[in-house]
Amino acid sequence: MSAKQKPKRSRAGGQGARTRIESAAHPLLPAPISRRNWPWLLAGGLVIAAAFVAWQRGKISAPPPPLVNTAGFDPVIAAAIGQAREDAQKAPRSAEARGRMGMVLLAHEARAEARVCFVQASVLAPREPRWPYLLGLAQLADNPMAAATNLDRAIRLFPEREFVPRLKLAETLLSLGRLDQAEAQYRHIWQRGPNSAWAGLGLAKVESARDRFAEATNFLAAALQDLSTRKAAYRLLLNVHQRLSHTNEAAQLARVLDELPHDKPFPDPFLAEVHKLKTGESAWIDLGDEWIKSGRVADAVRLLQKTVQTYPNSDRAMFFLGRALLRLGDAAAAEAVLKRAVALAPDNIEAQMQLGVTRLSRGRAREAQPCFRAAIQAKPNLAAAWFNLGLSLGGELNNRAESMAAFREAIRLTPNLVEAYLGLAVVLRAEGQNQAAADQLRRALSLQPEETLRRKLLDQLKLVEPPP
Repeated sequence: MSAKQKPKRSRAGGQGARTRIESAAHPLLPAPISRRNWPWLLAGGLVIAAAFVAWQRGKISAPPPPLVNTAGFDPVIAAAIGQAREDAQKAPRSAEARGRMGMVLLAHEARAEARVCFVQASVLAPREPRWPYLLGLAQLADNPMAAATNLDRAIRLFPEREFVPRLKLAETLLSLGRLDQAEAQYRHIWQRGPNSAWAGLGLAKVESARDRFAEATNFLAAALQDLSTRKAAYRLLLNVHQRLSHTNEAAQLARVLDELPHDKPFPDPFLAEVHKLKTGESAWIDLGDEWIKSGRVADAVRLLQKTVQTYPNSDRAMFFLGRALLRLGDAAAAEAVLKRAVALAPDNIEAQMQLGVTRLSRGRAREAQPCFRAAIQAKPNLAAAWFNLGLSLGGELNNRAESMAAFREAIRLTPNLVEAYLGLAVVLRAEGQNQAAADQLRRALSLQPEETLRRKLLDQLKLVEPPP
């Protein structure tokens, strides 16, 4: 029967009519079978049923994973993307394999193809909240309205772990100017944890956007103390005082803000899984740097050695490897690697500085000086380079004047650099200028350094001042 033809109504009515109509609606189903022929056609019916099931499965089978043009990609990243696609093809109905491909693509900024994978994974596993959440993250830059829809869907699918997607949804709504909706999401988090730094910061942003500054500051108490939100909270508070023309308060907050370290990243366990899939030169270097900072120096050395072998022209990888080797106490190996880095990229200030510091640690101050001079030439306002140049010159009688000038320039650029005052005091004392040395030590003490350094400064001061 043609799709345009209407089914004829059975004169008998009732069940027979319904049977004919349903058959017409599904043209691949067999025509109704009379009871007299049923025993003979049972086997044939089973075959037809099996064929129908197979047709249905084919009809709803997952589409192929997206093709990704990896021309110009880092070969290591291209290989990772290719492997993820191959795994998805091998398991065409696996939401996990399709979602993992999306995560690999998102980790390497291939957002358009990642979105396709997350949509496909959501169809294959409609009750899994990770895929709409990651789809929302992949949409944030290009389509925040669609991102908000998918983040909301993820919240509804998460039974108990909805804090992360809810906070991300609130931030998205705030960026879209939908203040009432953003406030509702932040308040939901706030009611569950009244001291939530993230919710407090968000509510303060909402109130600030409404020009309700007193209410904004009331929400910031927890955020000003939390290491994950402190700098952002101070920045918002500074903005509030600037808009209120509170000049003195704003100036004081600006000084505090300059001294604060960067906020710790938002603890997103789902995005952390994406970041683990990063590979290639930049990813390995960043991970190596993270391991150096966290004390896993030996692991960092192994990873960075692999990076240098894979990318033999990466001066940045060599810089971090040199730093790690120096931390392990292998100054000779560190110097060899850093020399290669500087040869590849003479304008790499970090490598020049690290090579100079390595040579200083090996007692070769004269060889360190060209490194610091090169760094200063590239970046004249780099206080650390002036300070290290002062150190490298201070031990030579003929270079003490230049050493003092270098320390003074470091102090001018960074007035709270306590070590520069100490270095200048040492050179002044060597020149017999004890009173001037004592003055520099007192200036260092006025900065109220930590107790260990304070005791060192006091001991130095006793050496240059005559007893009472």
